[in-house]
Amino acid sequence: MVTSIVIDAPPDRVWHVLTAFDQYGRWHPTLEIRRGEPVPGSPIQMRIAAGTAAERAAEGTVLEATANHVLSWEGGMPGLLYGHHRFELAEQDGRTHLTNRESFTGSMVAEVMAGGREVLLAEFDAANQALKAYAEA
Repeated sequence: MVTSIVIDAPPDRVWHVLTAFDQYGRWHPTLEIRRGEPVPGSPIQMRIAAGTAAERAAEGTVLEATANHVLSWEGGMPGLLYGHHRFELAEQDGRTHLTNRESFTGSMVAEVMAGGREVLLAEFDAANQALKAYAEA
């Protein structure tokens, strides 16, 4: 899945918001990062679908944290449903073009995508809009 948005803030501002893991609950509509650092190899603890009937705990690992460019992590249930999430930032005339990607592996991917792809895309779009509003404030 891939979504994108242009944010009226420079990449360093957007990067600051994305890497302030303890602040996700202030702006992200469905994700809280309860523990971890934006450093490759750092374990993270998350609440996914926070505030919904599907809310659940998940653990992951930060894969990449290239300042003002890429933040990625992976996590989930290996073999069942494992996600690789990636934010890509690109400067565009003083603004930030953000690409928000997630790919999944595991035996449950087809089932989850068949029943929930549109919901996930809507959640990604909502997260993009929330990030935009928070970074531009």
